[in-house]
Amino acid sequence: MKSGAMKSGVAVVGGGWAGCAAALTLAEAGVAVTLFEASRTLGGRARAVELEGQRLDNGQHILLGAYEQTLQLIARLQPATTHEGLWRLPLTLDQPPDFSLACPRLPAPLHLLAGLLGARGLNWREKLAAARWAHGLLNNTDTPDHLSVGQLTRSQPEKLNRLLWHPLCVSALNTPPDMASAKVFHDMIRAAFGGRTHHSDLLLPRRDLTALFPAPAAARVIELGGEVRLPCRVTTLEAATDAVTVGTRDGSAAYSHVILAVAPQHLTGLAVAIPQLGPVLHGVAAYAYQPIATAYVQYDPAFRLHKPLFALTDGPAQFVFDRGQSHGQPGLLALVASAATNLSADWVDQAAAQLQRIARPGPPRWREHIVEKQATYACVPNMARPAVRTAHPRIFLAGDYTAGPYPATLESATLSGVQSARALLEQL
Repeated sequence: MKSGAMKSGVAVVGGGWAGCAAALTLAEAGVAVTLFEASRTLGGRARAVELEGQRLDNGQHILLGAYEQTLQLIARLQPATTHEGLWRLPLTLDQPPDFSLACPRLPAPLHLLAGLLGARGLNWREKLAAARWAHGLLNNTDTPDHLSVGQLTRSQPEKLNRLLWHPLCVSALNTPPDMASAKVFHDMIRAAFGGRTHHSDLLLPRRDLTALFPAPAAARVIELGGEVRLPCRVTTLEAATDAVTVGTRDGSAAYSHVILAVAPQHLTGLAVAIPQLGPVLHGVAAYAYQPIATAYVQYDPAFRLHKPLFALTDGPAQFVFDRGQSHGQPGLLALVASAATNLSADWVDQAAAQLQRIARPGPPRWREHIVEKQATYACVPNMARPAVRTAHPRIFLAGDYTAGPYPATLESATLSGVQSARALLEQL
């Protein structure tokens, strides 16, 4: 790209799930699009990495059946994904030996209520309390913005909060219950259990996260005449009334419009020279962030868990995934610690001890861990989340932090990418 070269198309800055969804939507609408990604791997904060000679992920992700936008995009690019790319499981939450919840195939929300009433590890008083509370939550459409999940659940027995509601909060919002937004948690519960039965299904990726959507989306963009530039970091952004100039180490070019699909913590560095984005930058500057830690532990390839996923209690990790069952990597387990702000140096040892309560895998052959220090924003009450449209008519936003019903999830990312692209298309 030569300095000062003029482009009539659209630039998408950021090759995560939001940016790839935006670029794909534009390319399929016939728009010339250039996708910029700073790293060598597409996917952003949900991407493939390589450890010990294996292609793994920087963190484990579970999709819900309610994530219709993400599932539509994946299925459109990989028609056989139901069988090959994603593994669909009815919702179960197994925490041996303390607790087990399984939702039968009944119409929603009866499947949740039946699951709660049949849960193992709860007495009848606790089961009835859980069912009544969930029924009330699903029928209530208004949760005040200022409440935390801790306040929302304070009427529930301590055991229910410890084994069910609070672990769900941490895994869905990546924010501790006393800090997490009750409204967003309420919206997640309604999305999963208040619609159709399959909306609460768990879908486990069978491929690495980059191969699941970002890579095929980029390939489709190229097939349609677009350009994908990686590794290519955008360093400057200059906005005029008739164009936006994107600068990289190799030069600069002007585009008719730009979609900024970077994480909110990187937005200020790009857009500081654009006064119309001042209010957005001021809002995201107040965000706090939460880490997610993942420990990969390789055991004997003959070892496997009884199920592909188990919940863990009384330790730093909330879940363990058997990647032998989901990804064809025998004996490889992934232990995940969400909202992992105070992990001790021996947290992997502690997580391995949690695993010992449900299985005896033997000595590990190797283990590695990844900590995404700013995996998601802290999803707190009264959080200001910007719209995809900005005060500058040629600049749009995409990312899991933009306004929407979900916290920082893959669905939030893809929804915002598609919405941003569609809003842009209205101007062309």
